[in-house]
Amino acid sequence: MFNSSKSSLSFEQYVKAAEALHALSCILLFEFCRHGELASSRDQIARNFIARADMAVKAILQLWQIADYPDCWILHRALLDRLFHVHDLNRNNQFDQFEDWSFKRQYEAAERLRSDHELKGQIEDLVEERTAERKERYKRLTNDPPQWQRPKPEEAAKEMDLGFLYKYGYDFASRYVHPMADDGQQDFYTITRLVPGPKFSEPESTVVLSNSVLIASMILQEALNGSTLRWGQVVFTAVEGIRKFLLSAAPEHHIPLAEVATMFANQVPLAEPSS
Repeated sequence: MFNSSKSSLSFEQYVKAAEALHALSCILLFEFCRHGELASSRDQIARNFIARADMAVKAILQLWQIADYPDCWILHRALLDRLFHVHDLNRNNQFDQFEDWSFKRQYEAAERLRSDHELKGQIEDLVEERTAERKERYKRLTNDPPQWQRPKPEEAAKEMDLGFLYKYGYDFASRYVHPMADDGQQDFYTITRLVPGPKFSEPESTVVLSNSVLIASMILQEALNGSTLRWGQVVFTAVEGIRKFLLSAAPEHHIPLAEVATMFANQVPLAEPSS
């Protein structure tokens, strides 16, 4: 797909790439905390995108180990969806509108549950409390609805000049999201181990591992660009190092990550507030 299967690494090498991504993500999330007193909704959304992408990659690795390749692609598609979202938010400077839109939609979903008599007494742990503050905010947003719409994946990919992300990632992975006639056939043979089984097109392809780490690194970079903080060049060099590692597995590509880790350990700021 994005990284050709002809140049694929071993599973263990992709684990190392994911571990590098995780280490960098953790450091940057704590760097956001260092500037917590200045945190805006924009920064909170940016850091949450980073955290979600990192957890998704970890989940994909776990699923791949149990031969659940279709669900790897489902999560990969979710990663791409988040990439398109954070890029669109950053390009159009709509983080605040996105937060208001999300609150309004989630509040309305909770109200629908509360109004369902069949669920009475069963949703206490599913939805947030209906506090006076939340009710007032919802009232305000009802009177002045946030003007935000989810980006369309195909259009977002074209806008990024990366149309192949849609064709060979999002659209391709949709075959696993939406049930098809052969849905579950590969899982049937994985579970039963019956032989002879049909030959599947990519029974153990590591392409989804490579491209998931790649997309997560792009989410990370978009989130950093969208935050209110000015990040040091060494941080972006570390991100690029993870991408280069995906092509060669050369350890020297993680030298910038080691520099970031040393700076963080010595409490040297990796970012500073925008003036």
